[in-house]
Amino acid sequence: MLRALKASLQRISERDPDQEVQGIALPVVDEVLGAARDALPDHPVIARAEDVVSPELIASGEPIRAVDALVVVDLLFEALRPRRA
Repeated sequence: MLRALKASLQRISERDPDQEVQGIALPVVDEVLGAARDALPDHPVIARAEDVVSPELIASGEPIRAVDALVVVDLLFEALRPRRA
């Protein structure tokens, strides 16, 4: 799911970096980020991802730009990537 979200956000960001993630996409993005948090709950970067799509942020009316979400998804993707020994 994270890989698919990354690809979608990359395409959107290439067309318009200021494009906002909104509507029905918000809870889906939040769910994907939540799955990443559940996979590595003690990772400091992943723990901070909780603040990306928070009820407080949505209530404030602050837009979530695709390019900002992509930065977070890229970092989560790298954190979850298996490391070679």
